Amino acid sequence: MLALHWTEMLRLLAVSHNMFGSRQVYEAVCRESAVIRRYRDEAAEDVKQGLLAVEARWAEFGSWTADNLGDATAATHWLDQALGLARRAGDQRMAAYVLMRQAQQLDSAQAAALAGTAEALVALTDRDRGLCLIRQAQGHALRGDQMRSLAAIKAAHRLIDHAADVGTDDPDTIGRHCTLAYLRAHEGYCLLRLGRAEVAARALEEVLNGWPVDYRQDEALTRAWLALSYATAGRLVEAGMEGSRALTLTAATSSARAMRTLGQLHARLAGRTTSVEVAGFRDAFSLVASTVRL
Repeated sequence: MLALHWTEMLRLLAVSHNMFGSRQVYEAVCRESAVIRRYRDEAAEDVKQGLLAVEARWAEFGSWTADNLGDATAATHWLDQALGLARRAGDQRMAAYVLMRQAQQLDSAQAAALAGTAEALVALTDRDRGLCLIRQAQGHALRGDQMRSLAAIKAAHRLIDHAADVGTDDPDTIGRHCTLAYLRAHEGYCLLRLGRAEVAARALEEVLNGWPVDYRQDEALTRAWLALSYATAGRLVEAGMEGSRALTLTAATSSARAMRTLGQLHARLAGRTTSVEVAGFRDAFSLVASTVRL
């Protein structure tokens, strides 16, 4: 019953996080994780295993919220905790998921190898395998390997299409957020990193046209990628306009991930044009960066 209680509570926090951001959610994760740990330490052996598995999921979620707040040290710590807890619980699927998340944290070509390790660790559900392939695609894109990056994206599409055709997710699925919209957004990011800014912009425009209303943090990041794609392609007025849209969402949802991308956009647009749209974005970004605590 305790494990079910904390599983349901985590699901509610995830919904809140997607809509409103990480600040208050992170504090709740820290408090509840300490409570779960205390109960787990005192539990009988037949209950302890289930609590270890639940605690691993809370630790991974703690890392996710810390990532969105820009606290890389805390995010790494929580993932290390999650991996250790998953292994103690004998939860190989959760261990693979954590390895995938560690790959996501790596802004380097090493991400592809780590994500491949995660995919090979244990049989995963379609959406969780799809996440591993997305991380592989990003790792390959970071080192400019277009063929492998797009091949991983194509394989992920097959898995997510199959999951959608089945209709009901496998109950073992952890990454239920790995929808077609999520995949296509990350495909756009890979195209941007591969130097195909115009193609990336078209892909991101298309996916944002029908973006799920519940995923506001990911929308902020996807709009930031679109703005950066516009800037890279020389479409500066559109970059300023989309950057301002992304900044509004970023400030509302406390997304440090989106703020980092908008920082790249701010730097890229410096001295490029005197258009009202670009100037408006750069002024607003400077104000948010100096006043808003993410």
